[in-house]
Order: sequence, then structure tokens, then C-alpha cells
Amino acid sequence: MGRITIRDIAKLVGVNPSTVSRALKDHPDISLDMKTKIQQVAEELGYYPNFQAVHFRNKQSKLIALVLPEVGRFFMPDMLSGMEEIAKKRGYTLLIFQSNDLLDREKECLSLCRSFGVDGILISLSRETNTTEHFDLFSKNDIPVVIVDKVIKDGTLATVSINDYNTACTAVRHLAKRNYKKIAGVFANENLSITKQRKAGYLATLEQFNLPIIAAYCLHVDTPKEAKNQVLKLLQSNNPPDALFCMTDEILSGIMEAVYELAIQIPKDLAIITISNGYLPFYCQPKITHIKHGGHLIGTAATNLLVDLIEVPKQVSQLHVVLETFLVELDSC
Repeated sequence: MGRITIRDIAKLVGVNPSTVSRALKDHPDISLDMKTKIQQVAEELGYYPNFQAVHFRNKQSKLIALVLPEVGRFFMPDMLSGMEEIAKKRGYTLLIFQSNDLLDREKECLSLCRSFGVDGILISLSRETNTTEHFDLFSKNDIPVVIVDKVIKDGTLATVSINDYNTACTAVRHLAKRNYKKIAGVFANENLSITKQRKAGYLATLEQFNLPIIAAYCLHVDTPKEAKNQVLKLLQSNNPPDALFCMTDEILSGIMEAVYELAIQIPKDLAIITISNGYLPFYCQPKITHIKHGGHLIGTAATNLLVDLIEVPKQVSQLHVVLETFLVELDSC
């Protein structure tokens, strides 16, 4: 037997399909005995509602799609938790897709979103994405999209992020004011918009304090392992830095491996500051001073914005939400 339908249940019970439908929805016109009988048969047969049919009738799926470049170990899980919390609270189910940081795969994920008939999309863009043209079809069909964290601010799609430029300035300024003179920066893939903004803030602050801008001090890595290897080389070079600015927790994990391997004393030999979700710095020895960038807060803000755009779009006055970050002074600089 194929998929069980309401008609199959109606035939077995000996009633009209409309009676089965109302019984399964706990309609008051159906007697308790009949509801019990129909629900028992439905359970025995393994019946479940035809989602596409329900979507067609209600013109709303109550589904939200989330497209991530990857599910890392630090920021993303916390952001995902915040999104799931708000989606459930507001009556939506979250579908999760992974683009593997590839534009073609991102487009495939969006095609699946259309197939599922989602009511809205949350997305953190892949490193290959530099335009939002592939979202045009959703805009034309009034399906809202909120770009999260890794954003392209083209003015048309909603965004939730931090001020990456200012956050990097705050971090490097903290080092400069403590008289560190040779400040290196360890950044993610250079194609990412957040990398460009954070690197720009790093460079601008060095210039502001008349500190040297050294090409060898600007590192770009894709993985914690690359971070470890490149920092090992830098710290063992003839001109090592006296401080490091790190742009993510993932990168920090690799840096700390290099630091421990070389038995470098922090902050005596090297100062470190990072942009962080706020957990990893407390597990390092010593604890790492950081600019707190909360994934959970990003997730809740983005999901609330998306649901508002789905349900009450005319009441949404702010399409571009920029969340605050703050300095957490610990022991590393």
C-alpha cells in the first residue's frame, strides 16, 4: 500500500472523507466515540497529513528555511539555537540546509526552499557569493529573506549583523593603547564581506596610531589548521609580532595550538585579542580578551525580523539591524 490518505481511513471506518478530516482536527461536530475510532485507525495505519495539500489550502507552510555555509564548532551552533528557539515560539518549523560555502550549492538550497514552499529564508552567505540576484524570485513572490552575519548590504534585502569595521577597530585600538607596536591580524577567507570589513578596521586603526602596516602580518586562513601553521611560521620568523588580532573563534583555536606548541607566554611574549561568541576565550590559558559577538542574539534577532516580515511586513520599520558588541577584558593583553 502507498501513502495512506483520508479516503483510505474513511473507507475502513465507513464514513465520508469530510468526517475523517474533521475528526482528525478535533472538530466539535464529531462525537467523541467517532473521533477516537478514526484517530485509532489513523494511528494504526501510520497516517500523517499531506503537507503540500495543507500548504495549498492555508497558503502558508509555517516553514522557515535556514541556509548556512557550514555548521562550525563555535558561533553557528549558538546562532542556530537562537533561531530554533524563536521559530518554535512563534509557531514555525526550521528547515536547515548547508551550502558548503559554494555559490552553486547555495542556489541549489534555494531551489529546494521553493520546492518546500517556505514562508521565509534566513541565510548566511557563502564565501563565493558577491551578489543577491539569485534572491530576486523570492522578492517577486513576497517571500522575505534575511541575510545573517555574513551579509551583502545591497539595501533591498533585510540584514542582521554587527558593525564588523567598528568591532575590529575596537579590538586593535585596545592593543594600541596598551603600547603594542607590532600588531598582526589573522583573518578568514579574503572573499568574505566580514573579512573585508574587519581587515579594513584593523588597517585603519594601525594607521590612526601610526603603527607599521606589514604585509607579512596580514594572514588569511580558511581553517584552524591553516591558522596554526601560518602563525607558527610568523612567530618563528626574524620579525615576530608582539600582538595578534584574531577575527573569529575558529581561527583563535588554531592560533592557540601554535602558541602552546611554542610555549609562548601570554601576554608577556605575545598579546592576543579576538572577536568571539564568548565561550572559547574562557577555556584558553590564560583567558583571552575579546569583543563579544553573540551568536544566540544574532539568531533570535534575525528570526524575529523574518517572522515579522512574513506576518506584519508593513509594521517593520528597520530592515537592517546592527547589533552591539562589547569588550570583555581578561588576561591576554
